[in-house]
Amino acid sequence: MARENPNGSVAVVTGAGGGIGRAVAQRLAQDGFAVTCLDLDVTRAGETANALRDAGARSIAEKLDVSDGGEVERTFQAVSARLGTPTVLVHAAGILTFAPALELAEQEWRRVIDVNLTGTFLCDQAAARLMAAAGGGRIVNVASVHSVSPGSGVAHYDASKGGVALLTKSLALELAAHHVTVNAVAPGLIVGTNLVSGPNDEYLAEVVPHIPLQRAGQPSDVAGAVSYLCSPAASYVTGAMLVIDGGMLLTARI
Repeated sequence: MARENPNGSVAVVTGAGGGIGRAVAQRLAQDGFAVTCLDLDVTRAGETANALRDAGARSIAEKLDVSDGGEVERTFQAVSARLGTPTVLVHAAGILTFAPALELAEQEWRRVIDVNLTGTFLCDQAAARLMAAAGGGRIVNVASVHSVSPGSGVAHYDASKGGVALLTKSLALELAAHHVTVNAVAPGLIVGTNLVSGPNDEYLAEVVPHIPLQRAGQPSDVAGAVSYLCSPAASYVTGAMLVIDGGMLLTARI
């Protein structure tokens, strides 16, 4: 059951159709936010919104291609009119593909950069314009451990998430004057996400022993960190990136 939010605060979550985005939407609804669920797959976004409404929250769903600037601007204006001006944006939409750098096609490079990096900027910009006009807000971008440490066969993904990390800092600097904080979370190995079909048992058996906390993460682990960054307790936090990886980066193995 959602807790009552006396301020009627509205959160927008991209990539809300599943994985981290869905877990974030559920947690923010529990925290008392009305939640707009955005996803390229509007059916899955609708499933998330329906579940939130069944639990007592206000929630709507809309289709969104985060790489299309015109669509982003129209969608944010529309959902603001329907549910209210957002005080929180959590940008969780993203894609991951695998290809060795020497075989990586230009089209695949551009698609990952367009969705993961350009899409982050476009959604952050659209939300920040609304928040600045309303007096402030919170933006949380979903980055990755790949923002700070590279992997093999994912040069395009590494570049996109490295860009998200520095974009977060740049926007935090600019938007502070508008009382908008901008932070990021950097998940490590999280099972049950939409980026890939999911790590297989062989991969988990190889990687998990090298994670100091000896387990893979769950989407709810990321959602808890996001909840903190959207809470009053984080009112003086901006330009930060909170790593949620069970200590994976400590081993230099991702």
